[in-house]
Amino acid sequence: MEVVPPPINLPTGGTRSVGSANGIDVAGGGCSTKAMLHPWKTTASTYLVTNEWLRLRADTCERHDGHVIAPYYVIEERDFVHALPVLSDGRIALVRQYRHAAQTYCLELPGGLLDRHESPLAGAQREAREECGLTGGHWSPLATFYPNPARQTNRFHCFLARNVEATLATALDANEEIEPHYLTATEIDDAIATGTFSQGSHIASFLLARPQLLDGV
Repeated sequence: MEVVPPPINLPTGGTRSVGSANGIDVAGGGCSTKAMLHPWKTTASTYLVTNEWLRLRADTCERHDGHVIAPYYVIEERDFVHALPVLSDGRIALVRQYRHAAQTYCLELPGGLLDRHESPLAGAQREAREECGLTGGHWSPLATFYPNPARQTNRFHCFLARNVEATLATALDANEEIEPHYLTATEIDDAIATGTFSQGSHIASFLLARPQLLDGV
């Protein structure tokens, strides 16, 4: 059975050519590929793991020149949703928890997997409420991107939330142990430098928001 990957939505609008390399024309607002690049054709797929969290499949892929790549492992997961919540005093609400795969503790943005039939904004607000007890505020989209398009099908959505308030008790899942932390933007800068705020997608989202955040003291 052929599995067709979800389309990648590139930005639309006018383009401005800024150069080319290796057959790729780079343009402002998007990119175009010359004949040097071709999508792979999926000729067969076998699902090895299927559960409520993910589906792992082994694809047999064929390039345009006939070269076969097999097995190629793909992880299908629901999208990730995260919030960058800013309190009225400029501090940012973070969580710290144990990450078993890396066997380390991570300081990170509140968030998790998007529930089925849930919008990214509703999911980010739910995660901020459940993990930090945060409500209210003004929410705006910050970033949507693929964290690992070579292996995973899902996307990462992050929202900037200004002037949120801690009004509720947390409502953690049974397998969650979370410490709340409230840091200034400058303190998060330091945490990135020391490796305690270490998830790549979270760092990217924070840096996109960084020009809008107060340094604090």
